[in-house]
Amino acid sequence: MRNTRLFLTTVRALGVLLCGMLAVAPCYSMDKPYPGPFFENEQLLMVIIPRAPEQMAAFYEARGFPQAAIDIITDTCFVTVHIENRSQQVTWLETANWRLGNNSQAVTILGADYWNGQWDTIDLPQANRSTFHWTQLPPVVDLQADEPVGGNIVLPGNVSSFHLEANFMTGKDKNGEPLQITFEHVECPQHAAAP
Repeated sequence: MRNTRLFLTTVRALGVLLCGMLAVAPCYSMDKPYPGPFFENEQLLMVIIPRAPEQMAAFYEARGFPQAAIDIITDTCFVTVHIENRSQQVTWLETANWRLGNNSQAVTILGADYWNGQWDTIDLPQANRSTFHWTQLPPVVDLQADEPVGGNIVLPGNVSSFHLEANFMTGKDKNGEPLQITFEHVECPQHAAAP
C-alpha cells in the first residue's frame, strides 16, 4: 500500500512538473480525466483546452518573442487541441472540415496567411516564426492507428465563446464512416482584470 501511494505521488509530481514545462501541451490530472472539454470513445479522443492570454504571453516570452509579437498573440483566443486516433483505420484531421461559430456567426481559425501578415508588419525574425509555426495544430494530418497529434488553433480576439463541430473522414481513401464531434459553449479566457 505504501509503495502504491509513493508511486502515485511521484506520478502526480512528474505530471505537474511536465505541465509547467510544456505550457501549451495538454496535461492530465488524476482528479479529472482531461484538463478541458473532451470527447472519448473507442475510435477517437479529442480534448480542447482554451488558454488564458497571460499563459500564452508567458510561453512565447520564454522563447524570446518580442513584445510586439506578444501583443498580437494575446489579442486572440488560443485553444490547445489534442487528438488521438484510437481506431485501426486512418482518421483524417482536416480543419477545413471543422465548423466554428459564436451565436449565429461563423468563426474562422486564424491560419498561416493571417500570421505571416502579422509577422511581416513587425518584422518578426524567422526563428520566432518557426517556433510559432510548430506550436500550431497542423491543418491536415492522416492519423494512422493509435497516432496522436496536438497543437493550437487560434481564433479572433473578439470571440468570447464558441461552439466547434469537428468533422473527420475515415479510411485510407476517406470512404469510411465519418465522425462528427461537437463542443458547445466553450469559453475563451479573457485578460485578467488589473488589481
